[in-house]
Amino acid sequence: MKILSNFIYNLKQGLNGLVKNKTMSLISVISVSSALIILGIIITIVLNINQFIEVTKDQVNEVKVSVVDNLDESQSKEVKEILEKIEGVKTVTYKSKEDSFNSMKEDWGDDGYLLEGIKNPLDDTYTVTLKDSDNIDTVAKEIETVVNVKEVKYHQDIIKNFLNLSNTVKKFGGILIIALLLICLIIISNTIKSRVYSKKEEIEIIKYVGASNGFVVSPFIVEGFIIGLLGSVLSVAVCTSMYGYMVEKISGALSNMMGNMVVPLNSISISLILILFATGIAIGVLGSIVSVRKHLKV
Repeated sequence: MKILSNFIYNLKQGLNGLVKNKTMSLISVISVSSALIILGIIITIVLNINQFIEVTKDQVNEVKVSVVDNLDESQSKEVKEILEKIEGVKTVTYKSKEDSFNSMKEDWGDDGYLLEGIKNPLDDTYTVTLKDSDNIDTVAKEIETVVNVKEVKYHQDIIKNFLNLSNTVKKFGGILIIALLLICLIIISNTIKSRVYSKKEEIEIIKYVGASNGFVVSPFIVEGFIIGLLGSVLSVAVCTSMYGYMVEKISGALSNMMGNMVVPLNSISISLILILFATGIAIGVLGSIVSVRKHLKV
């Protein structure tokens, strides 16, 4: 019963503090939510980059080799034998341009009818799988010298660029988030400090009569907790709405071709909610503790 009455007392005091400092409390909530929204954006960018890398990683050690048109069976066989003999090659798989065109229609799903009646623009290809993707540049250059090879394509540069982008986002985003959270911490601390100053004499009196540090600090922690909670709720609402809208637009534009490269909202929402709520509440509580601790010594 005592625990419940203490909880109700601290909750009332915390809410009372928010009401009495409406302007500063609102600024604190907006500051926390702004920082968390940026954190949420960075998280979604990194997760989607990682998703792209995960989806395409099996293609990193593959080289697509297009051959010239109208090769006869003996010429095609000769190209394959040469490719198989190149050092570092694991397997070589042939795919005709007709099969590639039919696969494209399937990938387009309901939009596949748009390809009907169009002259097949694709080439007969060989998919060369390597034993080690680190040697892809060397192998690709050697493939380019093979007779009847028209074009060589591979994705190593794309993957490297996305890895560099992911690392840049993490580093820059980490610095930005730390700076923003520190600003939020200062704002929340100042918000709570104004309440502490207004109750300075009361705090000193209850400390002299034997009140514990926990009893003095609890209402201010509740106040910071509520600020962090409100900021978290607002940021989660904004981030999930924005991301859901973006996923819908991107998935619609990509149709069935590359839709699996975008992380679905339901897969990202739980992690996003947990991170944003934990960060927001932690910064609110920490700001309260920082602002009130020096007033506990009387």
